[in-house]
Amino acid sequence: MVEMTEDDDEGPRWIDIPSTSEGEMPRPEPGQLYHDLGSLYPDAPVPRIDGELVIRRAVLHDVTGLDDIFNWAAEGEVVIVELGKIIGRGFEFETTIEQISNFIVKDIGGSLVQLGEDRVLVLPPGVSGVAGLEKESFEHSL
Repeated sequence: MVEMTEDDDEGPRWIDIPSTSEGEMPRPEPGQLYHDLGSLYPDAPVPRIDGELVIRRAVLHDVTGLDDIFNWAAEGEVVIVELGKIIGRGFEFETTIEQISNFIVKDIGGSLVQLGEDRVLVLPPGVSGVAGLEKESFEHSL
């Protein structure tokens, strides 16, 4: 067995990294709170109670942002998607709408609702749009 040293030309080169120096690492005290995430993120996009919907807003700049939208919808979250940035890019816009429609409607059984000229409401399975201004824009069925 050969022991490697810092001066060994055939072995790996050692790099001095100050953050990993051999000093005393701080130890947590029992019961010590590090972060109160409730105060740091009072409006975090997580349900507060079981069955509550999370509504997200997304501005889509190109098709690379679709994965986040698909993940949110697959997790049962409602997404308002702003398409104004890509609406004038013909083929990219059509491809985007086709991908959204295929995944949301065909793959996971959700639905899409057009909101004005440049926005789409992505509804996950179990959530449906309701017609009429006097009603809520969606209802949740358990």
